[in-house]
Amino acid sequence: MKTVFILHHSYELEGQEETKLIGVYSTEKQAQLAISRLKDKNGFKYLPDAFVISENEIDKDNWTEGFATLTSIQVKGKDDSWKKVLAECLPNNTFQILELYDNDSLSEFKHLDIVECEERDGDLFAIKHISKTNI
Repeated sequence: MKTVFILHHSYELEGQEETKLIGVYSTEKQAQLAISRLKDKNGFKYLPDAFVISENEIDKDNWTEGFATLTSIQVKGKDDSWKKVLAECLPNNTFQILELYDNDSLSEFKHLDIVECEERDGDLFAIKHISKTNI
């Protein structure tokens, strides 16, 4: 089995993950030497514990699950107020609602429904059913 060692510098900044690919190395020792060369450089010296080395097998998929992009959307509740819920971003300004905990308080749109949204003042508001789930 042939492996490589990938070095990243990864940290959170204002709620967003920042990751820099530093390099790919033949041994863990080479990756450690790269850290030694970089740890006193501008930026890196302020976050010396943010270096991450991962061992990866060559010619093997390391991410196999697919992915989802999540955001918050506003959905009307039974009390006619807008409630913020988690949703998966889908193509064409559509979203799938992912709400388990307060689902009973929602009105027209519920968990797993696919809805079209419109943007108002920087927020997304569910306005139309695309498909309805039968829970």
